[in-house]
Amino acid sequence: MSVSNSSASPAVSFTSSDAVATTTIRDGEAYGRLFSEDAQYVTAPGERMHGRKAISESHQRIFDTFFKGTRLGRDYPFSTREIRPDVVLVESAGSVLFPGEREQSVAPNGLMTMIVAKVDAGWQIVSFQNTPTGRFRSLRFIVRYALSRLVAFRAEWSKARRHMLEEKKRNMAKWDQD
Repeated sequence: MSVSNSSASPAVSFTSSDAVATTTIRDGEAYGRLFSEDAQYVTAPGERMHGRKAISESHQRIFDTFFKGTRLGRDYPFSTREIRPDVVLVESAGSVLFPGEREQSVAPNGLMTMIVAKVDAGWQIVSFQNTPTGRFRSLRFIVRYALSRLVAFRAEWSKARRHMLEEKKRNMAKWDQD
């Protein structure tokens, strides 16, 4: 990681560690609190949202569905530029990691541009743009998603199979006693 201005460090620390923490626990409301009340957010598919409430609700929906069990990569590069002492431009790369994926094996597939401002409550994101990157990004993303769901299905199937075998053994033992 690289920081181009040391006075911007609190903004960088805030945006990286808090964003990772709130997405890891999949809490849309906590994620929304990272943003100003009137923030603007442009998603990777190009949807534009305005306001903390819309950002919170949208992220809770994806945390509960498509991105269930995912986490954000932490060690992708970023840079900062102080616009003024209370406003910082943060540019970073990143990726959503599906269950079982290691950050070292998943190249960043998005560029994020944030404007972070210092307010009474601390640093808040006032603007966020998520831009998909990379060749065949959509195809790779869909394949990674499908593989993660296949792995999850296999794990659940194995668990269910073990449970059925244990039940069968218990029933057979019960029948032998009768």
